[in-house]
Amino acid sequence: MNRSALQFKGFRPPARPPALASLLGVWLALAGVLRLRAENHADYKYEFYHEDGDRTHVATQTVLAEADLAEWLHAKADFVYDSISGATPTGAPPPAGSTEVPTKDLYDTRTAGHLELGFIQGRHTITPSIAYSTEHDYESITPGLHYSVDFNRRNTTLLFGISHNFDRVTGDFLGTQWRSKASTDFVLGVTQVLSPTTLISANLSFGTASGYLSDPYKGVRFDGYPDPDTLFGDRRPGHRTKQVVQVTLNQFFEPLNGSAETDYRFYHDSFGIFSHTATLTWLQNVGRRVVVAPIVRYYRQSAARFYAPRFAGDPSFPQAFPDVVIPQFYSADYRLSELHTWTLGVSVTTKVTRWLSLDMAYKRYEMFGDDKVTAASNFPQADIYTLGIRAWF
Repeated sequence: MNRSALQFKGFRPPARPPALASLLGVWLALAGVLRLRAENHADYKYEFYHEDGDRTHVATQTVLAEADLAEWLHAKADFVYDSISGATPTGAPPPAGSTEVPTKDLYDTRTAGHLELGFIQGRHTITPSIAYSTEHDYESITPGLHYSVDFNRRNTTLLFGISHNFDRVTGDFLGTQWRSKASTDFVLGVTQVLSPTTLISANLSFGTASGYLSDPYKGVRFDGYPDPDTLFGDRRPGHRTKQVVQVTLNQFFEPLNGSAETDYRFYHDSFGIFSHTATLTWLQNVGRRVVVAPIVRYYRQSAARFYAPRFAGDPSFPQAFPDVVIPQFYSADYRLSELHTWTLGVSVTTKVTRWLSLDMAYKRYEMFGDDKVTAASNFPQADIYTLGIRAWF
């Protein structure tokens, strides 16, 4: 299955974050339970996403290694294996007499890898990277390059980055045909230490994509077509631009021995979607070996300008409906509708020994439609479970 809608292909942070005074040791270390950087480590993480009603299930296994190979060279590599199964909405509206949208069974696996090397020269770091992902109906190759430079006794860091995706896709509405698409993303960022207990960062990213940007598994119902079970393939513009602004504030509260991370993200694209995401995470040190981190996230978006749950007319015989204008672009993918989501969860990290830590997390994810016309049965609610282990060496 095409996983592009489940996966955000954006920028990764530089391989070796800059030394930002003593704040980072206070904020994330929290009495030594968590470590931010500069220590070689290997991680394994398992995550299971399970939608209510036995719909989509996604099991993800990740192996990651990060190490200083020399004083001037830092390396990071990861490997990801996903398996997805269950059912997903087809894009059709509920049949007469029902409130449940039709779904299609799915099963797929994805393997992906990513490698980046950070070349460090004084206060300058250049980080080239390469990522590759493949599944039976999707392939992606993504080279990237980041440059960061420290100022003001390493209390200020500027970041510049670029990445480009070379993708190709197939699916139900494409048959055996493969279609290509490409996207380029840029990021400009600044991180500033405001005080020994306060850190702020801001990023501006913008990108462009072209080629086949539709979802080959989502269909559209046109009411003028005589067969109510027939769907026409999702048809989206072949070019898209996007702009993203993100601001994060980290504040350590010494009397509570805990830290708050507040994050706001604004998104806009040429499909007509505006979105806002607000996230609050609290990291609380419990004793000398445990950190408990509750999180709450709220997301809201407007609809794409070419979205509707169904359309009038018949694209195969438009003369039959002379008063109906068939739109150039159309999609009934509920993920392009007006909607909002909530994510509530908590993670626990414990340091077992000097060189080993374990973490576990649970999140509840719920999506709701806001346009009063899209069937509520489209929108998923899911439980997300995570288990991880980290070993330093």
